[in-house]
Amino acid sequence: MAYKDLDAERRVQKCTLDVLTHTKYRSMAGVLMMGVTSVEDDPKKCLTAYTDGVNKTYGKQFVMDLSEPEMRFVVLHEGLHVALRHLVTWLWMWKEDPELANKACDLVINLLLVLSDDGEGFIKMPKDGCFDLKYKGMDSGEVYRLLKKDKEEGKSSSGDPQGFDEHGWKEAKGRSAEDTKALDKQVGDALQQGTVLVGKLGGELSRAIGEVLAPKVDWAEQMRDYVTSLCMGREMSTWRRPNRRFIDNNLYMPSMYSESIGRIGIGVDTSGSIGGAVITRFVSEVIGLAKLVTPELIDLMYWDTKVAAHEKYGPGQYDMIAASTKPKGGGGTSPSCVTSHMAEKKMRPECVVMLTDGVVGKDWGGQWPCPVLWVIAGNKRITAGTGKTIHL
Repeated sequence: MAYKDLDAERRVQKCTLDVLTHTKYRSMAGVLMMGVTSVEDDPKKCLTAYTDGVNKTYGKQFVMDLSEPEMRFVVLHEGLHVALRHLVTWLWMWKEDPELANKACDLVINLLLVLSDDGEGFIKMPKDGCFDLKYKGMDSGEVYRLLKKDKEEGKSSSGDPQGFDEHGWKEAKGRSAEDTKALDKQVGDALQQGTVLVGKLGGELSRAIGEVLAPKVDWAEQMRDYVTSLCMGREMSTWRRPNRRFIDNNLYMPSMYSESIGRIGIGVDTSGSIGGAVITRFVSEVIGLAKLVTPELIDLMYWDTKVAAHEKYGPGQYDMIAASTKPKGGGGTSPSCVTSHMAEKKMRPECVVMLTDGVVGKDWGGQWPCPVLWVIAGNKRITAGTGKTIHL
């Protein structure tokens, strides 16, 4: 039976089967088969297409209005939201700006799909899909930051396509940590089963799936390991406290004690390209780090082209950081302002941790008086010109 003669349910089934058996997209089979796929006749529940990160729902009239290549495109589009874990990875963006979060995720997926088709015509983006080649090679976080910057500068146009589907952020947010972890593993397993075929995807889509399958490294753990490694070898002996294990034998031997790490500098980029949720997450890790290594002093510096705020916290004050810290800034981006500030204040910390998006040109702060760790948010292709780099 021809596609035009099928009802909505059978159109979805046929196009899903078409995708599953197509050479380019076979590795998506496991993800497309996850959860429940349904067609909804009530426009109040689903007007177009929808996913909550595992289940997919299609509006009946929306399906009936799509051509066969368009329906295949939509099936893949919803599947990629699941495969790329959008509703978990980018939940912080939705909390900041739901409209931009939706658009950022859709721009990435639509670009991947259009490029993967490469003129074959097997899939076709529906008319309301948002698309822009300037975002090629970016993830949703990078696209979101550019969209946010455009919006702040008044460059956004309400007439631009906003996307043809709906995203179940609230449902994803409502999942327990245990359920989210289980779902994450299910997606990874489903994609892993298709890794033999991933190479056939070609181009940007293959790269995107490859990144999902790549082992994930916890940036916060790396940060903690880096700072705590500076404490190694700081165990010292003292005669002020005799070792009690030897006193009973009338031997007075020195005891060992661990000296806490001294001063730590934390530099947070507040030039406007770093989202508030990222700063909040970073500050929470600063608090955890402080409790772990018990530094004598934390210098928390918010900077853009100058150090706009310099806050100091000592032992017993670390729990106050979240409530008392006041990020300031909003200008350009110049890490050298931190080294200049440190020189002016005659600061000699054990190390400095710098949070930034990495868009600093060639300015990586110049000569640092101590080890420096760069935590770069969003731009995984950027490596700092000095010190150690990890990516958030």
